[in-house]
Amino acid sequence: MQYILVDIAEREHFYPFTLTQSLAICRVGIFTFKERWEQYTQETCGVYTAPYLQSLYEDSEFLTNSESLYFINVVSIPSEGLMTAINALNEGEKLMTAGGKWIATKTKERVISKILLADKPPIVLEEVSFVLNQLQLLSSHAKLIERDFKWVISQRKSEPIDPSNNVINKDQIFIEKGATVLYSNLNASEGFIYIGNESLIMEGSSIRGSFVLGKKAVVKMNTSIYGSTTIGPYCIAGGEIKNSILMGYSNKGHEGYLGDSIIGHWCNLGAGTCNSNIKNTAGEIQMWNEFKGEWENVGQKMGMLVGDYSRFAIQSSINTGSYIGVSANIFGNGLLPKHIPNFTWGVIPGYQLDKVLEDINNWKKMKGFSITEAEKQVLKHLYQLNHH
Repeated sequence: MQYILVDIAEREHFYPFTLTQSLAICRVGIFTFKERWEQYTQETCGVYTAPYLQSLYEDSEFLTNSESLYFINVVSIPSEGLMTAINALNEGEKLMTAGGKWIATKTKERVISKILLADKPPIVLEEVSFVLNQLQLLSSHAKLIERDFKWVISQRKSEPIDPSNNVINKDQIFIEKGATVLYSNLNASEGFIYIGNESLIMEGSSIRGSFVLGKKAVVKMNTSIYGSTTIGPYCIAGGEIKNSILMGYSNKGHEGYLGDSIIGHWCNLGAGTCNSNIKNTAGEIQMWNEFKGEWENVGQKMGMLVGDYSRFAIQSSINTGSYIGVSANIFGNGLLPKHIPNFTWGVIPGYQLDKVLEDINNWKKMKGFSITEAEKQVLKHLYQLNHH
């Protein structure tokens, strides 16, 4: 392992998703940040993240050896030119933008401050793209789907599209082996459509690109999906969805609207749950910024950000520009609060840790998984922070 993806300097800008895992593992489009980098490095990349998260990643022995390694800012978007510049680094050299944003360092150091500072004057590299915060996960979404789709078609051929489907622009549709798509409407005239391995699109569904359906994910009957949308692996999608990301293992399986939103892992939206993505006044939306501890303007259209393991009761009405923390069990009458902290029970903090862990394991068992000891320790750490 020569390449290590670093999120420590950037992770606070991606809350709530990076509270429970490294940004490297977050999925936007067909691939995670880590998977994209591995296509360019052509080897398994390590992950260097906050100490309480590091135990989630088995390949952490790099922290105790003294090899010279390439440390890469995970929020930079890989390209041939960037990979060439990284591989050209000598020991103690680093790449930065002219504006001073760190890109990569080759070093034997393991202390993050020394990795970011490096020994030698920086090599300035322009023409590097970054995803700077969680809202840019949405605004970069269509470009990342296009990039990922083009990589897939360069590697392998699509399975044939069943003739029972209504198809527009079939050259921009890719179906992996084991996927089932019958009697559905697939319109790739405005974006690419990717249908993953062993996934299922049930009859009557209407999908407009850009769209990604991950491995073993399901789109239920008569679902309406608009671009740009990613439904990650093992997710269930139903109702109406637009310009949203479900990172993985989450369910929005029933009627109700989801728009301009990002849902983390192992979340569940009860039947009839809807979110607002525009104010009645069409005015500027304010959203809670967990890292800054303040409200900030996020534009005219914004749905919600939902941290891992959070769940909504049936008929939940979710306010415009809502920030939902990790492992909240949410229920309540009328429009829900716009800021729902970690470990909320109903609409107030009070979800007890032993119950949190038991309930998460129950949800995981429904998809054939179970909570790991490392995941328990991450949640215990966050719970203790919230209760100091």
